[in-house]
Amino acid sequence: MRDGPLGSHDGECMLSVYVPHGASLERITAESDALPPEATVWIDLVSPTLQEDKLVERMLGIAVPTREEMQEIEVSSRLYVENGARYMTATLMCHSDTAPKTTPVTFILASHRLVTVRYDDPRPFAIVEHKLARLCPPKVSGDSVLMDLLDN
Repeated sequence: MRDGPLGSHDGECMLSVYVPHGASLERITAESDALPPEATVWIDLVSPTLQEDKLVERMLGIAVPTREEMQEIEVSSRLYVENGARYMTATLMCHSDTAPKTTPVTFILASHRLVTVRYDDPRPFAIVEHKLARLCPPKVSGDSVLMDLLDN
């Protein structure tokens, strides 16, 4: 079980998914024996296991890049479309207050759902999660969550 977004998996497949709940976007944990709710807007894969990757791939019909693929991607190939899904890999700053470093993050838009793949904790993720937990647009979508992440 995960202790937090970057906690350990203990061999279990657990996804952080975000679904609209009233006027907010609620983070819930979806386990491997059940697909995430149909209303899911954002799936945040943090240090995903192979099982988590495969579950999201089956659910959305997309390919989830591995950490190695994210690190090796050429600058000219950071934006692409595959099987109707739009992919973007960006290099984001993390730990800017203590020991600044950069990390690749992949954003995938498929059927108006956002999938984020990351192996660290860039500040925009905490800011956007907190903001949307308090109040989100009535027609929140993966597209709008992506715009919020990129704006912060």
